[in-house]
Amino acid sequence: MNWQDIPQAALPVLTHAFDASGVIAPRVWLEDEDRTRSDEVPIRYGGRRFEAQGMIGLSSDEPGVTGLDQILVCGRWFKPEERHVVLVSDRMARELGISFDQPESAVVQIWGIPYQVTGIFSGKLLQDRPDLDGEPLTPAIFPREASQEMTEVEMEAMESGDDVRSYQSRYQHISGDLTLIVPSQTLLSSGGKLKGVAVRHTEATDTRKAAQHLVDRFGLALFSGEPDGVMLYNASDTLSYSGVPNILIPIIISICIVLNTMIGSVYERKREIAIYTSVGLAPSHVSFLFIAEAMAFAVLSVVMGYLLAQTSASLFAGTSLWSGITVNYSSLSGVAAMILVILVVLISAIYPSRVAAEIAIPDVNRSWTLPASKGNLLEITLPFLMKYREHRSITGFLYDYFKGHQDVSHGLFSTGEIIFSQVCPIPPVSGSADACEEANCCKDACIEINAHVWLAPFDFGIMQQVILRFCQSKEEPGFLEVNILLERQSGESNAWRRINKAFLHAIRRQLLMWRSLDSAAHDHYEKLLADALNKIGT
Repeated sequence: MNWQDIPQAALPVLTHAFDASGVIAPRVWLEDEDRTRSDEVPIRYGGRRFEAQGMIGLSSDEPGVTGLDQILVCGRWFKPEERHVVLVSDRMARELGISFDQPESAVVQIWGIPYQVTGIFSGKLLQDRPDLDGEPLTPAIFPREASQEMTEVEMEAMESGDDVRSYQSRYQHISGDLTLIVPSQTLLSSGGKLKGVAVRHTEATDTRKAAQHLVDRFGLALFSGEPDGVMLYNASDTLSYSGVPNILIPIIISICIVLNTMIGSVYERKREIAIYTSVGLAPSHVSFLFIAEAMAFAVLSVVMGYLLAQTSASLFAGTSLWSGITVNYSSLSGVAAMILVILVVLISAIYPSRVAAEIAIPDVNRSWTLPASKGNLLEITLPFLMKYREHRSITGFLYDYFKGHQDVSHGLFSTGEIIFSQVCPIPPVSGSADACEEANCCKDACIEINAHVWLAPFDFGIMQQVILRFCQSKEEPGFLEVNILLERQSGESNAWRRINKAFLHAIRRQLLMWRSLDSAAHDHYEKLLADALNKIGT
């Protein structure tokens, strides 16, 4: 397409392939590096000079392939062993004074090299005798704006065979009476470019099958003369799929099967989802767990199916069961099939994941929202339960967290002085594991953390007093919950509320991190709190 060069290595390969079943005729052009102009070929004879505009190299077998010797006015076609011979047009012969009765007696000079004239051809017949592609054999020259590389849209259209003729206006062929014909071997050795190869079968051959084999092997455009007309074969990287409607019903059935399995799995794992929620996972996290699980199964099934297919092919390739089947595991079609399987599984998991998210939502709100503030006060109770003996370890963990933010000017917040105090929790319910006599109920009071906190961005000047205390849960007697009291001392009110949501998320994340620690770490933070209390004399 666009008259690009054919690799010369293709010529001996084709010649060897059709030694016994066909005749090969290469077409060679003398082409300038600048494709917008023709090559001037000076011809001298008997003191006269003629400027030919093009030169083509043809094989001595060309008459046996296309019958091109019918364009000869006089003389003969050159023989296989002849090299420095030339066929001139009738116009050249008249201009140079070459006799039409005995053209073989004339020897012309081309670039100072003698060439014997073996025949004279009609320039008009050469011009009017198209090849299988509908174009003459003469070289082509391109307009300057059309000599550039073809656009992607044009290449796709050419590869698909659409409107091939409309692109022939991008170039013009040199007139037949301004063209010389020499042996193809001579022109190739002189710097000519291989532009085409013609093949005529000498034996009974399935032309269509042979054309498909050649186009798959070389990846070049191929014109084939068949009983139904001239056909264009072309191999490209473009993918085309057929039979998609035939797999729609199986895909729908597969989606329904996977959907039913996933929904059943969601309802069977309600207790597991409740545990996820209790440890602080958001509904979106629970939903993603089911998506990730479906993705893992999809990838595993694709890999196992791929390996099973390769194993089956190696076992049954030589049997009659798979006779005539060619398996290509490296093609993009195989990759597309694997992607289709993964997509089917993921599509089937969308609705079950949403069902799991709905189960994980404890109330009508999908996300936690701040309660309304009362002036400069904001009181929040975090959904985190602990036993009484655990709160000292949690207090030590949070103290270490706040301590790490002292005297810093980056991060989410900066902490000032940290003060501890003790408060008496609400007396536990009688009969619980942590029950005590009313007189001794405050013997082991709960620890309260009081700190000044500056919120980022610090340019806003938002400062607040943070009081973190542990109170007995009203809904779960015998357990403590975390109560946080925020008092704005400076900064704009709306910005204070908006930024505090990120601050409270950070506190809740620390509580979840503490929950994942082992007992040794819990003892460490409890000791850390005791050391801090002893240091300040509390």
